[in-house]
Amino acid sequence: QTNRDAGTQMPKSGVYIPTLDDVIAIPEPYFSSADLAALHLEKAVVIQCHARGMFARKRARQLRSERMARNEFLEQQAEKRRLESELRHKREIERRMHPKTYEDFEVLYSELEAWRQNETMRIKESGFDEETKHGALRQLLHKETKLLQTIDRLKISAHGHNRDAKIKKMLEAMSKPRVWAQQDGETTTVHTPFTTRAKELMDLYNGL
Repeated sequence: QTNRDAGTQMPKSGVYIPTLDDVIAIPEPYFSSADLAALHLEKAVVIQCHARGMFARKRARQLRSERMARNEFLEQQAEKRRLESELRHKREIERRMHPKTYEDFEVLYSELEAWRQNETMRIKESGFDEETKHGALRQLLHKETKLLQTIDRLKISAHGHNRDAKIKKMLEAMSKPRVWAQQDGETTTVHTPFTTRAKELMDLYNGL
């Protein structure tokens, strides 16, 4: 009896051949090299489609991220400009309501002069008679005088405020302790009798 892997054995009386692992092989249609090349091309196209889709999705995510970052930057810049505009507007209002410097009062005087000229031109170009025009000019002069008096009161108030601020600044500078540099790079803070006395005078001045 030959080996099973090397030959065949037909069933017969006295010989048992198990058939549990037998497989019935049915031949497929012939697959030529041209068919194999076409299959390779088809699968390559599928792989390319998936790869290009992956690259496109990655690029789309990058563009969306850049767009979001740009929109956020533009919103921040717009908010910054809005805040700066509001701050500048509040500062201009504060300069006109509570002027403190020479430039603030120059702005008030220039705006008052521009207002006076515009009102004078409007009155002169109106179609009223001379008596009415003179009455309007007198009222305009009265308003201008009132505004000039208001500006003068603001100037007196600002002068007192600036003087107090200057005195406080000078007292603070005089009352600061002396700082001495050492050879090792450290500094030493020393209160002298003059700085101590200046501190006492500053406290008395602030308490007035």
